[in-house]
Amino acid sequence: MSDIEPYDDEEDDGPDWAGDPKHMGFLDHLEELRWSILRPLVIFLLAFVASMIFIVDVKDILLAPLYANYSHLTEEELKVVFPGLTTYNVTGVFMAMLLIGIIIGLMVASPFIVYYMGRFLAPALTVREKKILIPGSFAVLALFITGCCFGYYILLPRTITAVIWFNQLLGFQLLWTTSNYFGFLTFTILGLGIAFQMPLAIVVLVSIGVVTPQQLRDYRRYIVLSIVVLAAILTPPEPVTQLALAGPLWLLYEVAIIVSVFLKKKQDKKAERLDEY
Repeated sequence: MSDIEPYDDEEDDGPDWAGDPKHMGFLDHLEELRWSILRPLVIFLLAFVASMIFIVDVKDILLAPLYANYSHLTEEELKVVFPGLTTYNVTGVFMAMLLIGIIIGLMVASPFIVYYMGRFLAPALTVREKKILIPGSFAVLALFITGCCFGYYILLPRTITAVIWFNQLLGFQLLWTTSNYFGFLTFTILGLGIAFQMPLAIVVLVSIGVVTPQQLRDYRRYIVLSIVVLAAILTPPEPVTQLALAGPLWLLYEVAIIVSVFLKKKQDKKAERLDEY
């Protein structure tokens, strides 16, 4: 594996690049890409194996939002109303274990995936952009964990409560299967972890000049409408749960606009100083 040293523009009058990809051959690029994929994969596998070792404890944690809706029942009543998750085929339990491992593995490996992919793209980045690679990876981690926690502690319990209420209203018997529950859990937690990357993505688009803060303001009504529609699709037809998802996403969009305004002013001041020289 070859290490790419950043170009130091303070010691040279050359262009502000983190490295010159021409200094690496095609096979060197492939080697760099291989390690950029293998390292996050190893971390994912380690987290996956750890979740399998402590599978019972991890399972109990992931089932907590479901059992919270039956906390008012006695142990005897719980066995009648909710005897536990069911499987309809031989491989059902293994699919549940696989989904549990995927949830834990991706939560742990996500910042490393971003960092090593960014490191692979380092030759195409300026020194200033490379300096924000590590802080950006931590920002991805923070937003991802925030989204996962929001889904686990707020959205998931409310959604389960709404599902139980509608089934009781219509007199349907609700059977929780391992594949359905853990599949829904994976979709909700990981989906929100990805959705909470929105402000970071917006800031990146502003920093590279694709959009401006004024355009973000002009398109606010369309973005908010899209958020509301997305919340209606991803949650049961119950307004509290829909607002519980749409509200934070809207707030994140507003925060992204504020950060983008600050970033744009900083870029404009830097451009003015360069023009003076």
